[in-house]
Amino acid sequence: MTMKIIAVIPARYDSTRFPGKPLADIHGKPMIWWVYQEAKKVKEYDDVIVATDSEIIIKACSQYGMNAMMTSDKHPMGTDRVAEVASRTDADYYMIILGDEPILRASDERKVVKAIQSGVEADAFQLVEAMHDPVDVINNTTIKLAINDAGYCVFLSRSPIPTPKAALGYTFYKNTGCFAMSRQALEFFVKTKRGNIELAEDIEQLRLIENHKKIFTVQAEYLSMSVDTPKDLERIKEELSSRMESGEK
Repeated sequence: MTMKIIAVIPARYDSTRFPGKPLADIHGKPMIWWVYQEAKKVKEYDDVIVATDSEIIIKACSQYGMNAMMTSDKHPMGTDRVAEVASRTDADYYMIILGDEPILRASDERKVVKAIQSGVEADAFQLVEAMHDPVDVINNTTIKLAINDAGYCVFLSRSPIPTPKAALGYTFYKNTGCFAMSRQALEFFVKTKRGNIELAEDIEQLRLIENHKKIFTVQAEYLSMSVDTPKDLERIKEELSSRMESGEK
């Protein structure tokens, strides 16, 4: 059965730590342009939409030929913004791609699409990445996942989970800015109050876990990195320079 999948890139202009982040310049183009162009390579997407509450971002999208939708400025989270897009469009699944991960690759996004199309029983699909830096493991801004042998996420935390007491050599996994939800899961998400665990950890996917929804994980092949600070932006520029020099971009 063919699944209709729409990719949505939530983009908020007023970031506390990095105002105007989606439009930060990377080699002459706004950061969100790089995210959008990579998503456009995924032919399985029926559409790619930037969802924003900013006229400035709408104008930039128009300038660079990106499809954009104005959404409410009342949404507390990016997922709520995507849910508004879902209420105004028709698709079976919505791929949520964070606008601050410009080195996320289309090939990894496509791996999530293939998992959806495979018929795996899940309400949502999370692209994950194996962690190699011990600093990331203990960093509470990095979200870690406990994944069972069947590939399902059983918990997410800012703490290192699980704790390797009886066995060493455990591979820790972190989430990336690529997360797909079914239409039904999105509708459930916006209608359901935040639970105690979500409130404690401040991780929105826990709303699904706390309510016995299934999140299937897909391991990324390539490194991704979010831009939280201007220093992160410089590292991203170096990575994209390397890709362009190799003829990849």
